[in-house]
Amino acid sequence: MKTPQTRSTTIRGFFKQSIIASFVLTLLSALSLHAQDYPQNTDPPERVARLSILQGNVSLQPAGVDQFSQAETNYPLTNGDRIYVDNSSFAELQSDALAIRMGLGADLSLTSMTDQVAQLGLAQGSVHIRSWDLQNGATIEIDTPNGTITIVRPGDVRIDSYPQDDTTVVTVNSGEAEATGPNLSQAINPGQALRLTGSNPIYVEYVELAPGDNLDRFDQDRDRRQMADRAAQQQYVNPNMIGYSDLQEYGEWFSQSDYGQVWYPRNVDASWTPYHNGHWAWIAPWGWTWVEAEPWGFAPFHYGRWASFNGRWGWIPGPTIVRPVYSPALVAFVGGSNFSVSVGFGGGNGGGLAAWFPLGPRETYVPWYHASPGYVNRVNVTNIYSRNDTEIRNIYNNRTTNTYINKTTVNNTTINNITYVNRTAATTVVPQRAFAAGRPVASAAVHVDPKQLVQAQVMPHPMITPTHEIVAPAPARAVPVNLARPVLQTRVGLAQAVPGAQAHPVPVHTLTPQQQAVKLQPLPGGQKPIQQPAPAPVQRQAIVERPTPNQPARAVPAQPAQPTAQSNPPRSQPVAPINQPKPEPPVQVAQPKPQPPPPVIQPKPQSVAPVNQSRPEPPAQATQPRPQPPPPVIQPKPEPPAQAAQPKPQPRPVDQPRPLINRSEPPPAQPTFVQQRQAIQKTDPGRPLGPQQVENLRSGRPAGPHEQPEPIPHPVAHPPQPKTESKQPPPK
Repeated sequence: MKTPQTRSTTIRGFFKQSIIASFVLTLLSALSLHAQDYPQNTDPPERVARLSILQGNVSLQPAGVDQFSQAETNYPLTNGDRIYVDNSSFAELQSDALAIRMGLGADLSLTSMTDQVAQLGLAQGSVHIRSWDLQNGATIEIDTPNGTITIVRPGDVRIDSYPQDDTTVVTVNSGEAEATGPNLSQAINPGQALRLTGSNPIYVEYVELAPGDNLDRFDQDRDRRQMADRAAQQQYVNPNMIGYSDLQEYGEWFSQSDYGQVWYPRNVDASWTPYHNGHWAWIAPWGWTWVEAEPWGFAPFHYGRWASFNGRWGWIPGPTIVRPVYSPALVAFVGGSNFSVSVGFGGGNGGGLAAWFPLGPRETYVPWYHASPGYVNRVNVTNIYSRNDTEIRNIYNNRTTNTYINKTTVNNTTINNITYVNRTAATTVVPQRAFAAGRPVASAAVHVDPKQLVQAQVMPHPMITPTHEIVAPAPARAVPVNLARPVLQTRVGLAQAVPGAQAHPVPVHTLTPQQQAVKLQPLPGGQKPIQQPAPAPVQRQAIVERPTPNQPARAVPAQPAQPTAQSNPPRSQPVAPINQPKPEPPVQVAQPKPQPPPPVIQPKPQSVAPVNQSRPEPPAQATQPRPQPPPPVIQPKPEPPAQAAQPKPQPRPVDQPRPLINRSEPPPAQPTFVQQRQAIQKTDPGRPLGPQQVENLRSGRPAGPHEQPEPIPHPVAHPPQPKTESKQPPPK
């Protein structure tokens, strides 16, 4: 029985949540009307993929970069990024209701990571695709050299790609998947495994489920941990927040009267402050992006706000009823003329300083990258605990021109008059050289007089151009054999995933009516087809590594599999082919009736003579007993000619790139980092390029000026004047 006090607390909590829900829904409705005339497709994606777990040698090749570097935890991944996991290593990527577990030499590219589509390219190795939700038209697509795998229903799907024999095996543990490609569309139900060989045409056959290996155990262990953490944390945050499952293990929640539930990290120093233990990275299209060093440091640094409560830092998430929008870093940068003169903050990558502090509750986040007014309002409403939308709307004049407010108004009334709660308590300052190179902040931070920080002005972004060090900080310990970017078999032809690549049309080998007629349909519950030979179990194997210029030759052992009672037939044994002529029809054409000739050719003429007396035909056979062998010769099996016409594709060399077959058209590749850096240096140092500037670089034209003005003007940093020597007469 509830007491009056308990009922009162419940009513207050329900009323509080109702007010928040009403405010958010009303604000989002108003924002959709105000921003409907702005081109929303120019906004950056509202989600990314996070490198959540790294075990062993894992390498990263960011988009627009031609070399691999050592991967790190909490690094955000987006379109064009490429991950390689060594044979004895494992890694996990997290996104909205999605986890990708990699191993056994996996070479995975993020072709497209948007709000509704997660398109991945698996060139080799093994991955587990674990999904929990596919609502609102979300799509998960994995492109392989032997076909496209689409997740139809959420679950756990394993994909193994073997470059040695040009084969891909898809195993559905739960959920449902579909394999598509040229003349192929095949559903794969739970408990089934499908082997795809070749690419044009594609030969498909069912195989038995392989015994579990280390990647399966890694996948199951991560599943158990995440399922428990997800259930415990969904009462505090929205389930689409990336990285929230780590909060249960590394902190605790306490209720705060002004902000609701607040999360406090455990085992941090008393002097710890947010955005101090990590480094800055440069990731297009956001530009400056924070990478936290703590294992739990993703959700609290890309969503919500930070505040200090009685000397202890706590993180305040946004409302649980709204899907959160990812931000590269929820901070405000400071600088200006007074700051530059007093402590040496100058433009460029010289000996100046860069400074920032975390945003507090209800403080507005102003992106330093191209974004529409609707995006700015969404990224703020979904990440701050506020009942008043005035602070958000003051950034943009949505009621009239749907463009930025006049710079003078912003500078004089909106920005500089805000009292930031964390400015004096958590401002971090580092040399510009360390900032531009992405060096660890904790070791590069410098002490600045608080009076000088008070004089500094809020800036839209640091006027610092990133160096090449920021995208390749540490050499990779392991790289794939094929260093070139994967080739995609798009709808218009083959095209390598590099800027400016042209697609080359490839003819599609159509199947004969006989091949179409023998297509095998999926059976429910993993049942085997009737009157078919026993399927060959999947023999999982490690990728054969070959020496490369960046890696010496080394022997890589195959992944050990658990022993089974039955022996494994060879992988080349065909089982229930889908797009290949059945061997039975040729046998039926030959028929078993012509088999009686063997008794005729037996070396017993006595038994032959009586038979020939009753039949007029055999006398010719009696005069010529030796020509009897021609019947087997006359019985040509149609199967060999058919196989000769369409033989199974020969295995490609390991070091030869294999095209990836995709279902969705991949987005255009980003310009290289060198191209972007040169354009940024000319247009606006420290500010990422806009969509039109990127398109200009793709077309070989100059980037041109930014098409979107900045809401906060750049403080003018006046360089110190050189000292002039006064001409005084020499003393007598």
